[in-house]
Amino acid sequence: MSNFSRPKLVVNREGRGRRSQRLAISLLATTCVAVALGPLTSGPAGAQISGATSISDTVTIGEAKVAGVTTDIHVLGFNDLHGNLDGITSGNLYGRYAGGAAALGKQIATKRAQYKGRSMTVFAGDSIGATPLSSALFEDEPTIVALNMIGIDFASVGNHEFDRGRKHLLRMQNGGCDGTCVGAPYPERFGGFDPSFPGAAFTYLAANVKNADGSQFLQGSAVKRFTSIGGTTIKVGVIGAVLEATPTVVTPAGVAGLSFTNETKAANVEAQALVAAGVKTNVLVIHQGGAQSTAPTRANDCVGSLAGSDIEKIAKDLDKSIRIIVSGHTHNEYRCIVKINGVDRLITSASSQGRVLTDITMNIDDLTGELISASATNTVVENSTNINTQTPRIADPLKNQDDVQALAVYYQRLSAPKANRVIGKVTGDMGNTTTSANGEVPLGDVIADAQLASTEKTGKAQIALMNPGGIRAPGFQVNQISAGEKIGEITYAEAFAVQPFGNSLVTFTLTGDQIRAVLEQQFSGCRGQITNRILQVSVGFSYEQSAAAAECAKKIGAISLGGKALDPKGSYRVTVNSFLASGGDGFLVFNDGTDRVGGEIDLDALTAYFAANPAGISPGPGNRIVAK
Repeated sequence: MSNFSRPKLVVNREGRGRRSQRLAISLLATTCVAVALGPLTSGPAGAQISGATSISDTVTIGEAKVAGVTTDIHVLGFNDLHGNLDGITSGNLYGRYAGGAAALGKQIATKRAQYKGRSMTVFAGDSIGATPLSSALFEDEPTIVALNMIGIDFASVGNHEFDRGRKHLLRMQNGGCDGTCVGAPYPERFGGFDPSFPGAAFTYLAANVKNADGSQFLQGSAVKRFTSIGGTTIKVGVIGAVLEATPTVVTPAGVAGLSFTNETKAANVEAQALVAAGVKTNVLVIHQGGAQSTAPTRANDCVGSLAGSDIEKIAKDLDKSIRIIVSGHTHNEYRCIVKINGVDRLITSASSQGRVLTDITMNIDDLTGELISASATNTVVENSTNINTQTPRIADPLKNQDDVQALAVYYQRLSAPKANRVIGKVTGDMGNTTTSANGEVPLGDVIADAQLASTEKTGKAQIALMNPGGIRAPGFQVNQISAGEKIGEITYAEAFAVQPFGNSLVTFTLTGDQIRAVLEQQFSGCRGQITNRILQVSVGFSYEQSAAAAECAKKIGAISLGGKALDPKGSYRVTVNSFLASGGDGFLVFNDGTDRVGGEIDLDALTAYFAANPAGISPGPGNRIVAK
């Protein structure tokens, strides 16, 4: 394990009382270069956003110079790791293979040694959930162990931390076994843990997640103390939050009894309490992010800005003590400055799957503890020099943290018999992002067809609908070879990467009018929907769509099944996964389905579909959703 000393804070525990953990950290003093930068040039009124234009650029926010001594404190940040232990599935970024916990750990260890006690490491949610088989098969215990080895201080929860429900998340934080610790016992070289799961050595933060009685589900903020160049104590506050819309993107049963409040308001409550306790510099670590309004032309462009994105809206009204925001969720990388009402804030994000590491330098006044300036640099986390996409790559040991790499190999071997089993063939590439003009994904057609085939007899299904967010990367490619299989063959691990959530299938009855209401509910602003989510549809079902129509009722035209118009008052058997069946992704109409019949796990249905088509499965036609 890493010998980095991590702060241990008091964490709420459900049914276990509370565990006291160490608050104080003894950090070595070291010589740092004092940096005091002048203020940015003022721009037009309102929001002004600027940023870096290449992967090696930095962006800086600054205030007036100070006469006293200042100290540099570093925040090392990443987000959306999604259990990517080995880096094999993360692909390349800017022409280099990148990502994985082992390579990320190596870069963090190198920087931590460089900064000699004046750094902390944070991540902005989704460390677990939607993970590769080598982690998911063991309920993501291996990923938490890997993060312990890397040496994380604090993390915001992400929506995927709730994939297995609130109790599972608390077990990830607190440790212990729920029935059986599926990853234990852990070998001595992986930390010498006892046969039970140890839980996170870092602290999950969730300022805007409340229990039914209004109390905090997890603590909302924490403080880390550093020794400055001048020997004073510098306190840095860390506030964690997750997107307010989390209940709409996770299985409702998993967050039952929890409320998710406004991110800005919750962060401000924590910030004000921290300031009252003498903390002058606060960092918001939040699982919510943005995308640049103009498509980037170079790595980490921010010329187009984050204007109008969720994270920019959150930043507008934050407490003035929060000048640094480490964001996530959107899987983008950026370092941008948002300037509003005279306050500039540095906002960062580090791609996903450990492919980028953000290094934020905060220059802090030794005497007052106030932030003087801050800059950020993103670095690609390269894990191999082999960029041949047709063959498996071998991780370069010089680029990977040895103990985390050993952990990844250990769980790869444990999962290999199941992971490497060939389940079928594809005749053409089918990713999860190539869509028709109407939002239809060829891979989505295939998954919907598999679910229909699975439930035609058991549930008398006539239609299957699949949520797009449940189709994960990277899809299926003919030349994708991960375990020595032949060209075109698909392994169980590759199928698992596409459908990792383990949802069961549910078939129920809806009327034609209710099906129309579901299709209308695909569009933002219609029947409570907060963003566009185009459902994937099975063979024989088709409808006309006009996404640009001003009225929700006019977005959907003719609907047909088997070439015949859908009867508004007729009854139809519809199959969806259990996530959708309980109103997930905002499709609340599904809650009204009657005569429910359960089915097999969605991945099992896909596996059976491959077996039933030994000649190979072709990409879906992409012509079931047509222009109105």
